[in-house]
Amino acid sequence: MMGCALLLIVLQTTAAARPQADNAAAAQQAFEEGNALFEKMENDKALAAYDRAIALDAKQPDFHLGRCRTLARLQRHDEAITSCSEAITLKPDFAAAFLDRGHFLINARKVDRALPDLARARTLNADPYGVAYHLALANYLIGDYVKAAGEYDACLATAKTPDNVMACSAWQYLALLRAGRRDDAAKVLERATPDVPVQSSVAYLDRLLLFKGVKTEAEVAKLMEKDNLQLPTVAYGLGVWHLVNGREARAREYFQKASSPPAQSG
Repeated sequence: MMGCALLLIVLQTTAAARPQADNAAAAQQAFEEGNALFEKMENDKALAAYDRAIALDAKQPDFHLGRCRTLARLQRHDEAITSCSEAITLKPDFAAAFLDRGHFLINARKVDRALPDLARARTLNADPYGVAYHLALANYLIGDYVKAAGEYDACLATAKTPDNVMACSAWQYLALLRAGRRDDAAKVLERATPDVPVQSSVAYLDRLLLFKGVKTEAEVAKLMEKDNLQLPTVAYGLGVWHLVNGREARAREYFQKASSPPAQSG
């Protein structure tokens, strides 16, 4: 009888474990599908795939991080922040989740909350470039231009591509300018030439070429018409350009464009 009872327990345990294993496999498959769709910029489909993965297995922090990043792409920043928080709850030392939550808190204009997340991300050895870039941006946005300019040195030191270099340089230039360090700012412009091979940082290269006098306002503004996601980046740069040249009314027009929904910083 004891042997029969033991066999029954084993069979019941095996039967109970099988659906869990099936769910885990299906969840992983949905997660990988979400990753592939995310890479192809099919964001709505990616979100649906991540949601399926989480419905099947809600305890995987990577699933929530994938959902977080996709929601941010869809400019649903508050929801993205919540998903990143879920990932951190499941994995308290999740460096990438702290970095991304800090980034998306900046986009949601909650910069004071972003700073400790980004500092934590650095402590946990998150991507050095991503940490430096967003820490510098956060300091810039709270008006600490001196600290921002210094942090952009770390950004440049960890830049991996020409796109990275131009993104750091475009913000460092403004930080130095607004910190009153015009000579140092002028040196930053030396990095910008029309033949820099950029893909994702066209708006940043254009900003530097505008201040350098190589491009006109009209040429730079064209990107706002082509790519709505680039609108705040372009508009803000044009606004500062007008501001430092004494055209405050024109600067305000561009700043309003830069801050109108669904604008984001980054």
